[in-house]
Amino acid sequence: MMRSGATPPDRRIAAALACRLIPMAVWSTGLYGVYTYLGAGLIAVGFSTEHAARAILCYGGGAIAGVFIGGHATDRLGVKFTAGVSFAGLCACLLILRVALDTGTLVEPVIGVSSAVAQLFFPAQQVGLANDFPCQRGAALAWNNSALFFGISLGSAIGGQAVALGSFDLNLSISAGIALIGWFVTVIVVPNQATDRDRPRQ
Repeated sequence: MMRSGATPPDRRIAAALACRLIPMAVWSTGLYGVYTYLGAGLIAVGFSTEHAARAILCYGGGAIAGVFIGGHATDRLGVKFTAGVSFAGLCACLLILRVALDTGTLVEPVIGVSSAVAQLFFPAQQVGLANDFPCQRGAALAWNNSALFFGISLGSAIGGQAVALGSFDLNLSISAGIALIGWFVTVIVVPNQATDRDRPRQ
């Protein structure tokens, strides 16, 4: 029998899940605030259509590499560490990308590295949810996708306003700030979990 004033288990789980979805919403807001306008931003600084397409191809290649690396990093280093590195690295990379665009040097490599660093977060978030909510795994991952799409929409809106009121440079700076907020949120809401290194060998 539940004591008077106690929170029902379902409500506690829902509250815990809502907290764990905040990093996903912040991550997709910061990342897609940039990615949505990346092509237009490259054209605005003088890239040809072909050059912009090559740069976006670097983004895609970086994303593929980042997901694979993120999966291995999560197994070895843990969810919280990998997600935190992704947020901090994305913040730094977006600021470096702003400098690269201003100087016209190493733009494509920086875009590729930025994408790879960003995508470290995605497998870490999924593994974390699967571990934290083993009896609600399907629902947790479904809500995670909803948080992803919410962030994409919010990031597109914020990025659009930044570009309209300032420039793509301003968009990069705002998105870097959002990524930094994501790092703080991750430190607060993501629990420490055992990694492959910590588990006993069979």
